[in-house]
Amino acid sequence: MTYKITNIVMNLTNITSIGLRNLIKLTERKESLIKQIESIEGELASLISGKPARTTGKRRGRPAKKGAKASSPTARKAKRAPRGTIKKKIITALKAAGDAGMKVTDLSKKIGLKNANVHVWFSSTGSKLPEIKKVGKGHYKIQEKKA
Repeated sequence: MTYKITNIVMNLTNITSIGLRNLIKLTERKESLIKQIESIEGELASLISGKPARTTGKRRGRPAKKGAKASSPTARKAKRAPRGTIKKKIITALKAAGDAGMKVTDLSKKIGLKNANVHVWFSSTGSKLPEIKKVGKGHYKIQEKKA
C-alpha cells in the first residue's frame, strides 16, 4: 500500500515506529505553522482594511442566552424567599381549611405557588411532618395534636 503525501511517496508496509513518530511530529509542527500563517494573514488584512478580523473561524466560550442578556441592567434576578416561608404558608392555609383539608390545586392558588412545587414540597418536606396527613389524591389536611 503506498500513499503520496505532498510529492513524497511512502510505502506504509516498510515504515518503523520511529519513522511514524517523526512523521506525526512533523505533521503537528506543519499544522501549527499553518495556524500561525493564518493568524498573520488575518492581522495583515485587518491592518489594511482598518477593521479587526478574527483569526479563527470558531468563537470561544459559551453561546449567549436567547432573549434578554444576563448582564443587561433591565434583567433582574429573582430573590429567594427565606427558609421556611413555604412551610409557614402551607401550614397556615391547611389550618384555615380545617378538618376537611385542601387539594393541592386550591392550595397553590391560595398561596401563589405552582402546583408542581407544592406537590414536591408535600413529597419531600411535608412527608417529614407527622401532623400533615394525606386524605386523598392531592388532598392534604392538618391533624391537630391531641393533648
